[in-house]
Amino acid sequence: MTRPVSRRAVLGGAAAAAGVVLGGPAAGASQADLSLPATRLARRAHELVARTHQPFLHNHSVRSFLFARAAADRQGRRPDADYDAELVFLICVLHDMGLTDEGNTDQRFEVAGADLAARFLEEQGLTDRRVDTVWEAIALHTSPQVHESPVFRRRRPAEIGIALTGIGIDVLGVGADRLPPGFADRVHARHPRLGGSRALTEAILGQALANPRKAPPMTLPGEILHQRHPSLPYRTWDMTLDASTWAD
Repeated sequence: MTRPVSRRAVLGGAAAAAGVVLGGPAAGASQADLSLPATRLARRAHELVARTHQPFLHNHSVRSFLFARAAADRQGRRPDADYDAELVFLICVLHDMGLTDEGNTDQRFEVAGADLAARFLEEQGLTDRRVDTVWEAIALHTSPQVHESPVFRRRRPAEIGIALTGIGIDVLGVGADRLPPGFADRVHARHPRLGGSRALTEAILGQALANPRKAPPMTLPGEILHQRHPSLPYRTWDMTLDASTWAD
């Protein structure tokens, strides 16, 4: 994908069409900044998350954005010049909607969350390709073998890679060396982990135990369920092949 050198004019026009104003504390934010985007859409997304997420999950989503922006800044990528900071925020803050009561459907939590996030954005009047970008990022956020591929990063919108880098940093510390010295401590002081990744794992497991359809084999939820409860039924790939119409 060929990207323009500067996207400020494009982003400003798209934001105006959506009825939001880019800027506020996050515009041109430094790598040590703890502020969040101040657009109308960003505020409404944050309000939704604050209302629907457990505290540990809310903090995880916010920290993911702060880590994403800081890591991008260390690479020389400037918010609202080289990438859409609002869009990165929307991906990060909405990426675990599938672990809320509202997002608890029969689908994997990643896909359920992507669907719920897309519906929320459309209800807010966003109808352009940014909705698809948010959906794609959220649906793929537990598939690092896909989204960490150099080809994927090159061909897909930059905001996906930036957001998923931040999520990865917060979940397992992968890429934490990209953060400024002492930044993670400041972020954790403002948004405590409250159980961190283990609490996140328990939330995924709780959904899977209540509804095994949410944890199919060879997915993150499926592996968590199988490893924690190996005595439960587990459909292997050979079982799938044996049930094939062609039986070969």
